[in-house]
Amino acid sequence: MRYSNLAAIVAASVLFGLPATAQNTAAPADPVVASVNGVKIYRSDVSAAHGQLPEQYRKLPIDQVFQPIVNQLIRTKILSVKARADKLDQTDNYKKRMVLIQERLLGEALLAKLIGEKVTDDVLRARYEKNSAQYPTKEEIRARHILVKTEDEANDLIKRLVAGADFANLATENSTGPSKTRGGDLDYFGRGQMVPQFEEAAFALAKGEFTQKPVRSPFGWHVIKVEDKRQSKPPSFEESRTKLGQEVSQEVAAELVKNLMENAKIERFEADGSAPRMRRIQPAPGK
Repeated sequence: MRYSNLAAIVAASVLFGLPATAQNTAAPADPVVASVNGVKIYRSDVSAAHGQLPEQYRKLPIDQVFQPIVNQLIRTKILSVKARADKLDQTDNYKKRMVLIQERLLGEALLAKLIGEKVTDDVLRARYEKNSAQYPTKEEIRARHILVKTEDEANDLIKRLVAGADFANLATENSTGPSKTRGGDLDYFGRGQMVPQFEEAAFALAKGEFTQKPVRSPFGWHVIKVEDKRQSKPPSFEESRTKLGQEVSQEVAAELVKNLMENAKIERFEADGSAPRMRRIQPAPGK
């Protein structure tokens, strides 16, 4: 990750993602991390800015992005103090933008409150039980392979296997693939996860069998052994929790907005503020 790229993203998040308000008090557990002309910046300000970063950066430990965020908060604080000195916070444009920010934050707070009340563990488990019955099962196999450069090498390995050599040992000693450190073990996989030539040969084998002829793929020549076969299971509740939470939260938010709009008196006007004009419905292409 380039530091300059991260700094640019932090700047955008602080400038456009957070309300232009300053904190005046802080809990003892919320230390001051910087000050600008006596105006304090708290650890909670850094946490709030961190929460506004894109998801891939929010996943980073906060210590890794701490200094870029503090630097941007200092820059923002200096600019805002100068802007207030120039009375820019008294302009109509500033006040309108602040109203929009406040309305956005209030809307987010309402949705967060409702989601917190309705998206419970019981609700998520009920949705999981309903969905899990719909997950299709599919055949999976656990295979090992030995990857070599030439067909002759592969044929020699097959002869050694027929004579009783251990597949995992041969893979460790001879394979050029990254799985050699695991004795060629590829773990479980389903159809569509391997190149076609490899998949066709592997799924044609019975449990415990290995290929009697070398299998060629774009990577080289393979000798394959199937260790196990099974039917896949649906993901566990814990594995599904995040996705279920997002799904139900979106439904709760959509239902709230729908109900509020149905009970609201909404009037629309043209871009110039004039009364709405009837629009001719355009015919579908080809008609």
